[in-house]
Amino acid sequence: MSLQAVLPDNSAQPATTIDGGPAPGQLDIAIIGAGLVGLATAAMMRKEGHRITIFESSSFHAEIGAGIVLTPNGVKVLKKLLPKLIFENLQTVDLRTMDTFDTNGTPMGVMDLSAGWETHPEGWLMMHRVDVHKELMRLALEPDTDALPPAIIRLGKHIEAISFDAEHPSLTIAGGEEFKFDLILGADGIKSTVRRCVIGTEYEAPPSLMAFYRWMVDLKKNPEVAWIRDDRKITGTTNVMGKSVFLFMYPVRGGNLINISAPHMDKRDKEAIGDYCKFCAVPMDTFRAAFEDDCDRFLSFVKLTEKPRVWQVRAMPVIPTWIKGNVALLGDAAHAMFPTYGQGFGMGLEDAAALTTLFPSGTKASEIPARLKAFQEIRKPRAEHIAKLSADGMKSSKNMSAGVFCLRLITRSLLDEIVCQSNGCCPTCWTTISLQPLVPL
Repeated sequence: MSLQAVLPDNSAQPATTIDGGPAPGQLDIAIIGAGLVGLATAAMMRKEGHRITIFESSSFHAEIGAGIVLTPNGVKVLKKLLPKLIFENLQTVDLRTMDTFDTNGTPMGVMDLSAGWETHPEGWLMMHRVDVHKELMRLALEPDTDALPPAIIRLGKHIEAISFDAEHPSLTIAGGEEFKFDLILGADGIKSTVRRCVIGTEYEAPPSLMAFYRWMVDLKKNPEVAWIRDDRKITGTTNVMGKSVFLFMYPVRGGNLINISAPHMDKRDKEAIGDYCKFCAVPMDTFRAAFEDDCDRFLSFVKLTEKPRVWQVRAMPVIPTWIKGNVALLGDAAHAMFPTYGQGFGMGLEDAAALTTLFPSGTKASEIPARLKAFQEIRKPRAEHIAKLSADGMKSSKNMSAGVFCLRLITRSLLDEIVCQSNGCCPTCWTTISLQPLVPL
């Protein structure tokens, strides 16, 4: 499906009336950012009958392709709050084992996740980020996915300022055009403009000194390496540990693409990285030199790389507040975290679910500040706790080899029972479905 097929040919109306204003019990909501969390929020809140306008600074010309693993808490949110989501469109692959090999292909160990699936039947699902993005965009923007009006999206619109009017906050985009809404939600990522407006100062994600090379290998185009999928009886990850390298590999798109990442220490200064750009192109000779002496049987996967990229892992420090007036932050804008638990997208989905539960059809504009306060009280402690666990995992990696660190990284999100017993805040055990009756407003 093309992008044009899911983008309605309309746009938000500037100024105070916003096309006549919403119907009774319907809120006029702006969502800043059309990434995974922004689109999920739009799709969920659309189902409550609210009028949704999404502002996205990019034009979606080059969506970065990468694999993601969605943990049970995130899967549960999607199934409960987006029942029309078609999982076949995501082409998910179950994560049921984690197999570790040396670079010659000799088995070093297997982690069987059967017990985890029994405890959390939603499971761990491996998928392609672009497929998730397309499906969420369909649910948010296509008219025929719901009887209620679709969200509106405005591409290439950079937010420059937000005015915190007591009743109707407004946002100003580049060029000076102004729009008023009942509620503004900032899902604009780790470099959030909305966050700066809410807090009043810039919070920067500092360098972590850890980065990942990331790339994809298409098994249909390269059948000579399809053994990595075909030799397995149970789907899962393939982890390759060498003397100086570690490869974390898993299938997406029904098993036809292999997503690969390789951690390494990253000592580039800020000038070399840029304004903490998350995905940067890597010269091919630099990329291959990192693996050629220590990859053996798996060297083919390195040589088949067409567009290697490097992603420096970063996380936001704890910020004082997520809310101001009728404006709130969610997702990476509020709590960008290290990937140690694989919970970045999951935490964003929990944010979206909490907001949807707290703002059902019939919510009055006068109730927004109290409901946003409840949102912060519910979500901020949990997200910050998971972010701290993730940061602690990163700190402990400084004296490890890349391989030992990654073995800890990829298993950490599966130690849910230990986490539950020790502090009662398990990453995969949270649900927002019963939030509404628990929150007095």
